[in-house]
Amino acid sequence: MILEHYWQRQAVHQVVKISGVRALYLNNLLRGMAGSMVAIFFPAYVFLWGFESGGLTFGFRVLILSLVIERGLVFLLAGPLGRLVKRIGFKMSILLSSLLLSVWFILPAIFPRSLVLIIALSVVAAILIPIYWLARLSILSLDGDKDRYGGEVSFLALLDQASSILGPFVGGVLVAISGFGLLFGVATFVCLLSAIPIFFVGDYQIKDGISLKHFEKWAQNKKERHLHWSFIGQGLANMVDANFWPLYVYLIVGSFAVLGALTSISFALAAVAIYLAGRVFDKKRALGGTEDEKEYSLATIFLGLLTLLRPLIRSVLGLLSFDAVFRMSLPFWGVDYDAYLYTAGKRARSVLEFFTYREVLYSLSRVVGPMILLLFVGSNYFWWVVFGLGSIGTWLTLGMQKES
Repeated sequence: MILEHYWQRQAVHQVVKISGVRALYLNNLLRGMAGSMVAIFFPAYVFLWGFESGGLTFGFRVLILSLVIERGLVFLLAGPLGRLVKRIGFKMSILLSSLLLSVWFILPAIFPRSLVLIIALSVVAAILIPIYWLARLSILSLDGDKDRYGGEVSFLALLDQASSILGPFVGGVLVAISGFGLLFGVATFVCLLSAIPIFFVGDYQIKDGISLKHFEKWAQNKKERHLHWSFIGQGLANMVDANFWPLYVYLIVGSFAVLGALTSISFALAAVAIYLAGRVFDKKRALGGTEDEKEYSLATIFLGLLTLLRPLIRSVLGLLSFDAVFRMSLPFWGVDYDAYLYTAGKRARSVLEFFTYREVLYSLSRVVGPMILLLFVGSNYFWWVVFGLGSIGTWLTLGMQKES
């Protein structure tokens, strides 16, 4: 009887335990759905409060203020929160971040839009971002197969893309019909669902080592200089693509529904490119030469040029065409970059320590970038400076190919 009970327990254990990467696939699908419903509209949500209160210039300043507060706090808290992740583990960190993200979603659904609410959302985001991303990047780096990173990264991106096809369209319709309250409420529910797969992930042995002394040593290591510049560059590029490009599109089309529809269409067109990018990268990397580095370099240069030319786009048809080209080109940079990133994490002394230090530099660039933009608010060259920073950031990541 005791032996029978033992085998029953073993069978249940084998059924419910899944790898961290597979759990993140399911988590990313649902979390991506919630995020895609809100992400492209949130910059406009913040901007419009400032615009309605004090005009165009004030709207930009409020948006920049929220970005500086959020990433400034991440910069300061990355070390302490990295140690928290070490203490509670990767699984509990992702579960905690899902709870915090639900709080982030529900606050705008409950309280009216105000400067206090915008600052509060920046503070909550600053706490949940490191907790989630340090755990997620560490799991993918530890559990991922170096020879199949292209396929794993592209599959994760495909799941994200699948949710992003429907999310922006649904989000745009919800805002157009019922306002932001319903949008954030639906996103909260989907976000809570995304935490379910993480309950079935096993525990990880996490090496410690996060300290200011070790960070200074890592930052001064010339052999890691290509990583330092790549993290700074990615921060600038992502700041522009995530916050200012959706706002630029909204200011041209003047409709949340149209913004959501345009984004969904371009994401749908990009799905095929994501699949191809992963397969191409793994095949070229397996050859052992420099073919994957060449592809990455060409994609990086091309994306930087596309980003720089964005201010020339002024019509709905132009926005749709341009964004479709950009999204279909992006995977040949993004998949390769992430694969190189996970490779760098795998060779690090401590994967959690590595991604914590990466978060510090990444967030620093996302603080300095908006502060530079603040100097040009109200200028006729504002959008050229915005997208110029984005293109420079993209080109700064060229050194990431050294991780091939």
